[in-house]
Amino acid sequence: MMIVIMAKDRYFSTPFLLGLALCLALFLTMQVHGFMMDELSVTSVSEDCGKWKVVFNWSEMDEYKSSVSHGDSTSGKTAIATDALTLASPSDKTKILKVSVIMYSKGDASLINQSSMMALANGTLTKSKVCKDINVTTRVIDGRSGINARGLKCPMNEPVYIAVYPVEYHLDRPGGVLASTAVGLILSTYGQEATERFINSVKILQIK
Repeated sequence: MMIVIMAKDRYFSTPFLLGLALCLALFLTMQVHGFMMDELSVTSVSEDCGKWKVVFNWSEMDEYKSSVSHGDSTSGKTAIATDALTLASPSDKTKILKVSVIMYSKGDASLINQSSMMALANGTLTKSKVCKDINVTTRVIDGRSGINARGLKCPMNEPVYIAVYPVEYHLDRPGGVLASTAVGLILSTYGQEATERFINSVKILQIK
């Protein structure tokens, strides 16, 4: 026997209602499954970089190859060392995320105040050929007050993301441990979702 339900002059048979319910259940299952897959594909990753270990969340769908580099320079009487970790997509050359830890040979609060970090962020945008839709704001990164910047790179309008914040750092000297100054600089062209995931989870830890 077939059951027919009437609503506002329209008739719906039992098979139709069952089919509608099945489609709805299938749709909800796919939505939940997709959400769970996105969550499951994100893992905590760590990469060594000179004196540092960089820990962050990363989606397994965003493949990368890592490399490290080191540079030394001076500014007046201050020695500056930089350890850098670069994550680059092997399949898309436009996707790069670089973490630079800039270490100074002395403790100097002026190097990590808001105006200095903003100048570093703006300078990095300029070097990256960002020319429009520039936005620079303050942001808390790993519990510390920092700078968040973004803009579009000319001439192809590729988005570039920058983050700058203080990193806890000390120097081991013959006379003992000396508190010093270090800045973390993040440059990303991986896209907003991957970059936000990275910045929201990143921890730069001194290991040497």
